[in-house]
Amino acid sequence: MVARRQVGIESVSCEDQITLLTRELLWVRMQLHWHRRNLQPSPNPALSTALTAAKRNDGCVVPLFVLDTAILSRADALGVAFMLGSLRVLRDWYRDHGSDIVIQYGDPTDVVARIAETIDAEQVVWNRDHSRLARERDHAVQRALTHAEVAYTSVPSRQPTGMESSTTLVSEPGTWLANPETLGIKTKTVPRLSELDEDTYDTAPLIAGTESAQKRLQALSNGTTYRRCDDRDDAGEDVISVSMIQHSAGPE
Repeated sequence: MVARRQVGIESVSCEDQITLLTRELLWVRMQLHWHRRNLQPSPNPALSTALTAAKRNDGCVVPLFVLDTAILSRADALGVAFMLGSLRVLRDWYRDHGSDIVIQYGDPTDVVARIAETIDAEQVVWNRDHSRLARERDHAVQRALTHAEVAYTSVPSRQPTGMESSTTLVSEPGTWLANPETLGIKTKTVPRLSELDEDTYDTAPLIAGTESAQKRLQALSNGTTYRRCDDRDDAGEDVISVSMIQHSAGPE
């Protein structure tokens, strides 16, 4: 899956490498970074982990965000509006670095595995989330990736001292970021709140005892209110990493 012939392209951008890939039938080690609550480039342990792996293996990173319909149906208007604003800022950051973020609607169980297979990802990397709905979603995504024989890494939001991955991005991240358009992957635009479902979100001020206030409380308890950063994990937790079946004969 990741075998490639060296042609002296280490110094060129990911987009140029992929152009060479299509011309000379090479393989590039692809990392898929799945953004969730952490809609910022830094600090972002999972993105840093993916970029570090790409730099080490002379590969590329494809960023992905899934507008999860199940989560959106439970989240409140203020949280979703903040998420959409943060997503626009993040998209602009990627574009400033010659890349773009793949935005898809649907169930992450289907979308993440499908994009991973499309780019022949070496692994999928994301920040760990301990909310109830997120844990259920993660288990479903992990099963789908296992079935697709794609490795995955779930990274704690805070890194223990001495770990290789950190919250600091590699220098010149644009060198290791792929442009999804070059790979033939279509991305959706960032929608406005009114474009999602005008009947779902109530933007009126919250008043104790009202349906809007109760929905916000339920969203908080379920962990579905979008925030800029993931929940902070215990610094002593380890990275969950699953290495799937190798495509080469025998162990590494």
